[in-house]
Amino acid sequence: MPGNLTAGSRHVIADIAVVADSRVGDVAAPCHAAAVRALTEAGYGVIVVPVLADTIRADPYRMDPAMRDLLQSGAVRRVASGASVECTLALAFDARLFAATPEAAPRIRASHRLVTVERPAALASLDRPALERVRARAETLLGGPVIWCPTSITARDALVHVAPDWPVTEQDWHSVAPDLSHVRPDAAERARPTIGRARIARARPAAAWPRAFLATPFVTLRERGGDTDDAPQWPQAAPLERWPDSAISLADFFARLDLLANPDIARDDPLPVEALMALSAGVVPCLPESYRDLFRGAAVYGTDAELVRAIIDLKMDPDLMGAARQSGAALLREVFAPDHFVARVEALIGPPAMQPFAPAVHAEPSARVLFYSTNGIGMGHLTRQLAVARRLPERVQPVFVSHSRAVAIVRGLGFVAEHLPYHAAYGQARAHWNVHLSQALTAAFAFYRPQAIVFDGNVPFRGLLEALSNRPGMASVWIRRAMWGPGRDLEALDRARAFDLVIEPRDPAWSRDTGPTVAREADVRLVPPVRILDRDEMPSRAEACAALGLDPAATNLLVATGSGNNFDMAAVTRRVIERLQGRAGLGLAVAEWQIAQDRMELPQGVARLTGFPFAQYLPAFDAAVATPGYNTFCEHLACGLPTLWLPNEHAQMDRQIDRARFAVESRIGLMLRHDAPFGVSEALDRLLDPDQRAGMAEAGTTLAATCMTRNGAGDIADIVADLAVSTIARLHAADGTEHANPPIQPAAAPAG
Repeated sequence: MPGNLTAGSRHVIADIAVVADSRVGDVAAPCHAAAVRALTEAGYGVIVVPVLADTIRADPYRMDPAMRDLLQSGAVRRVASGASVECTLALAFDARLFAATPEAAPRIRASHRLVTVERPAALASLDRPALERVRARAETLLGGPVIWCPTSITARDALVHVAPDWPVTEQDWHSVAPDLSHVRPDAAERARPTIGRARIARARPAAAWPRAFLATPFVTLRERGGDTDDAPQWPQAAPLERWPDSAISLADFFARLDLLANPDIARDDPLPVEALMALSAGVVPCLPESYRDLFRGAAVYGTDAELVRAIIDLKMDPDLMGAARQSGAALLREVFAPDHFVARVEALIGPPAMQPFAPAVHAEPSARVLFYSTNGIGMGHLTRQLAVARRLPERVQPVFVSHSRAVAIVRGLGFVAEHLPYHAAYGQARAHWNVHLSQALTAAFAFYRPQAIVFDGNVPFRGLLEALSNRPGMASVWIRRAMWGPGRDLEALDRARAFDLVIEPRDPAWSRDTGPTVAREADVRLVPPVRILDRDEMPSRAEACAALGLDPAATNLLVATGSGNNFDMAAVTRRVIERLQGRAGLGLAVAEWQIAQDRMELPQGVARLTGFPFAQYLPAFDAAVATPGYNTFCEHLACGLPTLWLPNEHAQMDRQIDRARFAVESRIGLMLRHDAPFGVSEALDRLLDPDQRAGMAEAGTTLAATCMTRNGAGDIADIVADLAVSTIARLHAADGTEHANPPIQPAAAPAG
């Protein structure tokens, strides 16, 4: 990519440009996706400008599945900051987008500009100067004066109350209900009414079940998701089931319900997306009386006690239940059907136009992502970043800035990479070094102009945080592996507030994790374990053995005991080599880290493994002796490689001892502590025993089938690519509204 190329700089022509926050969160993204699908099926050329707004609560980054399907199918395309958009209609979903400041956005020129008003309480809470900033931001992003579109009578009343002079559409622009008509009720356990609670996102409002529901033995209660710390009480009058949202889709959950009883409040959310989805699935919503004007006969209304009685009556009278469902279907047809939305658009801008250039050709932007990593004792941080970078789509160019001395490896793989010295390398005071780091990173941002930065390290340095604060339009991600030691770097966790997203690659030994990151799990995006290579990229045994000069017919053992830069493994490594060298029918190779400060002398006949990544050679081996760092543990498990684990127990390290213990408990490996060198012979005998080794390999393969089927590096690459083409809307102190995702309160800062 040329150095002067601005991401998303192409000219884009379309019928409609949709501006929306399509994350899974406290936003009606499923309705927005349904509207976009309806427009594309009507023949309109639609592009999407993704916005991530501080004023909208969201789960750790996930795109709405329906919107992702549209993008992956090619039905719509994205544009990013710097693009020039020409369209007939610019349509922004949810005015809350503009309660924050879009730091960078495409240049839009449109004949018509609309902004929907869906959550009126957010606007009603603002004073007049703040409201004027909302309007000014909308007009700036959309390219001119806008017309405001209430999606309900409640939203219209609130808008007219706070801004009577703003132009408003004559009719409400009702949302499009997502289509869940394919849901078929599960006939099991229907002897008594089943009442459920479910949200499209954990960020959506939740509350405890009313006592009137819990005390009624004539109903069954089911909840999807919810606060995992709020365990259901048992026994109680009404059985209460808690279903993890990761275990069941919303559609499948609706199939197990008769009624939906979310704690909705009309003034805050006049048109709950889950209620619309329930209607489409044939589930009757239970709502406060304030919703009656909109939902009519399609819902059950009343206080908690009244709802319980009405629900039981409804279940006992099939005709009454059928009438409620028919009313729901009629409401969807008459008010929330996609053809009504398309008709409103066509009345405004006319039928689809034949554009001279297809947005599918011009909309996907080029983008650049800067990967920044710490030095580390091994190469784990840099290796994880490489695993992600090599899976980015072609339109996203990775560049690297790292403190690792192995940066030459990155260049060897064809990536642009720069090395920044770490303060410990030449004894500079940490405070002074952080000033220089901030300046160096700021210069790198200015030169490479990345749309996103991905940091992998344990402690985000002060210099990094300072540089990020001066680049508000750039998305920021922290890849933070778990298994921290007890009480380790607690203050560093609070620095997560400087990032748009924290991603935690799942550790195969997560069940043994007792470190401080466990309490923050709800604040991170969990992905499957990350590996540098996928299974189909691995060479055959014969190819791997040929590369190392090993005999494929021999029993080959790998020794990979780490760089030794902070923990002396030399003694136990030498003991392993002495114990095994020269043994008939045994091939031996020792891995040498390129950042290792000392080079070990190896006896004749012992192969030295230096190529990167080590994982490419694993098919050559039948067993291994290794330190259980995150990457090594994942790669060995993915291959089902029986391993004698020698944990690095230095205080700087993650809890390798717990990974080793997990391996022993799972019967996939053995463990030897550094203070027990005389146990080497016995441990190696067990490792090389054919029957024991076969049992470990079988157990490892079985475990890998449950937790290593997908490479989390691909998930992270998809997320980073999405963020790199999203407009970031930041909330500043002068905006006069509460941050939707309040930052963690800072504690005393760590030394970094």
